[in-house]
Amino acid sequence: MFKLNFDPKKIKEKHIINPEDLLPKHVETTDGKISPFDANKIIYSIMEETGLDKEKAIEVTTNVLRKLGGLGLEFIAAPHLRELVCGELTAEGLHTYRNRYTRLGIPIYDVKKILTEQRGKAFASLLAAQVIEQYVHLDRLSEAAEVVIEQISHYTKELPENERALIEKAMENAMRLYNEKKERHLI
Repeated sequence: MFKLNFDPKKIKEKHIINPEDLLPKHVETTDGKISPFDANKIIYSIMEETGLDKEKAIEVTTNVLRKLGGLGLEFIAAPHLRELVCGELTAEGLHTYRNRYTRLGIPIYDVKKILTEQRGKAFASLLAAQVIEQYVHLDRLSEAAEVVIEQISHYTKELPENERALIEKAMENAMRLYNEKKERHLI
């Protein structure tokens, strides 16, 4: 649990518990470093990564902090914090911004399954294929996605046939799903 800055001698003060006392004290970054928790970093991260204006980024962050304060965490991992922000962006109806902010990857369960079934064979290509499929699916409307697809296609020429096929199939799947949604006017 978290500790509150509570001194019974100061009961006459207006605020016994400060809102900051309810937030995590530290964040574990994706590279394993522990940093002090700073809500401003969330705001600027949202703005930088999504292009959302500052006022809306502050509103999203404030709502995330309200939820985070109720969790009673001493520290939080950066991916967990990102999930909370993505949830709030979705709740606000900001799906495009959520897609820009989300983290690409696959669930731990799937990684474990791939390792067990493949025993390491083409493991990196399987993971890459999953991430590429998610990227193309989420960022399919931008010119950047087309450039990335071209770069990946060029890169895969050097891979063994089975690995190249995995990655190319992932890109094809993502584009197929996109085209189906587009035809059904879902995007």
